[in-house]
Formats: sequence, C-alpha cells, structure tokens
Amino acid sequence: MLSKSAKKKLITKRPSRDESIGCLIYFLYRYFAIRGDSRWPKLHLHPLGPSHIHLLAAIGLDSVSNSEMARRANVSKQAMSKLVREMLKLELIVIQTNEQDSRCNVISLTDQGADVLMKIWEANNLLKKEFEKFLGKAKSKRLVALMAELVDTLESDGNPTATHTLII
Repeated sequence: MLSKSAKKKLITKRPSRDESIGCLIYFLYRYFAIRGDSRWPKLHLHPLGPSHIHLLAAIGLDSVSNSEMARRANVSKQAMSKLVREMLKLELIVIQTNEQDSRCNVISLTDQGADVLMKIWEANNLLKKEFEKFLGKAKSKRLVALMAELVDTLESDGNPTATHTLII
C-alpha cells in the first residue's frame, strides 16, 4: 500500500497533462493508431506498415539503389534489403539494371506501388485538413515546422530517426 508521504510526493510532482511531453506524445500516438486503424482498411494497404510506407516515399518518382534508399531512410543496407524483398513479394516495386551502370541495380515503383503511394498521400492530405480544422491553418503550419525542427535537431545529434523529408 502507498504511504501518505509517497502519495504526497506523487501529487506534488505530477505534471498536468499539458505539461507532460510524454503524456501528450502517447495521446497523439494513440489518436493516430486509432484513426490509422480505421483508415488503413479503407485504403487497402494491409499488410503495409510505416517502414513500407517510408520505402515507397524514398523511391518516389526516382529509380534508386538499395544503398541510396537506406541512406535516405536512415537505416542499414541489410534492413533495407529485407524491406525490398517484402515489397517485391507484394509487387509494389521492381528491380532493374541501372542503364548508366550495368553493375548496379535500381529499384522503382510498379504502377501498383505508385497507386499505393498516391493513396497514402491522399490520406496524409485528409489528416492535414483534419489538423487545420482543429488548430487553424497558421497553428497547423507552425506545428509541422516545430516537429520538423525537432526531427532535424534529433538527427543532428546522431539519433536514429527517419529522415523528415520522407514524411508523407
């Protein structure tokens, strides 16, 4: 059982929800998980997860090597190779010989992969509109700028986060 002195310490040290970054991040995580869970089936993206989505975004309109994609996504070549194999099975990407250097292969989206990426961008646009509805355009834009600044700072400190330019 909790002693009176320990309870008093907890009460005086407990931050409010608006002061607790961890609490706010967890709340937003749960919000996105619930909203995402209700949106993904409508987009027919199962079994794609965040890593697959970032891979599609890393490729985009370009044909890129596995090494370049790993660099863009800030993951190891081995991790990227695993994702590439999964995406090949789903027929969202193809591997072709590089036209400029036949010793190197490049990865490109298939038409199906491009369709999936477009659906993801559409879902992102809906989310953006939702935030603008809640916060207004100016605050929403400031929020995105602050989050991008935080990601940039974390990356410059050597933290292994996904490159914010891949955010879709």
